[in-house]
Amino acid sequence: MGLAVLVLLLALAVGAALGGRVSGLSRLPVRHLPWLGAAFACQLAGALATDVTPHQLALLASAGLAARFAAGNLHLAGVPLAAAGLLLNALVMAVNGGMPVSEHAAARAGVPLERPSEAGRLAAGPDTRLDWFAESLPVPLPLRPEVDSPGDLLVAAGVGLLVVDGMLRDRGPRRLPPIPQALRRRFARPSGNGRGPSAGSAAASVRSVDSARSAGSVSLAKTLPGKAQPPARSGSLPS
Repeated sequence: MGLAVLVLLLALAVGAALGGRVSGLSRLPVRHLPWLGAAFACQLAGALATDVTPHQLALLASAGLAARFAAGNLHLAGVPLAAAGLLLNALVMAVNGGMPVSEHAAARAGVPLERPSEAGRLAAGPDTRLDWFAESLPVPLPLRPEVDSPGDLLVAAGVGLLVVDGMLRDRGPRRLPPIPQALRRRFARPSGNGRGPSAGSAAASVRSVDSARSAGSVSLAKTLPGKAQPPARSGSLPS
């Protein structure tokens, strides 16, 4: 739980740094919200259960309902990751009758050894299976250290991606830094007020250059030797 909260706060900070807004989360095209509500209800019931069997059943039901919700929202960023994490946790719990917890990882994270024996959790050992996907990753958080599973990491990463994607759907206006006055004067368009040549004077200069080129080509043609031209014929023939 602590890791999920930390990832959620980091996702909010990243989304805000990229110009997103929390209001953009309301624009996510989320489907099948009742399934997600039922999954949270089962999760809460499992946390309040004191017996092992009701706790396991509630957690499995919560994972199944959450997977059903994720199956209808695979088009959203992060949902496939979260769905894979939920299914992985459900698989480990199904084959072991609970979530195995590595005592070595608990010691490294600073989690008291009596906490892994909570309802729905059992100490990992030779009799447990899929220990690599169980709670074997120490997460020494400052306030509440915990031991998480690879499925928990996938769920946290999926939630983070979903939050950032939702916030970026409502980006605020980007404010560019002001342009220095010296750069404004340097790159300002020249006008005909004496500070630079105007568009009209530039066009006149181009026309004068073209006229000079034409006159030069005509005079050059007159000076080149060639076949004599016949005299121009007058209007009347000699008698």
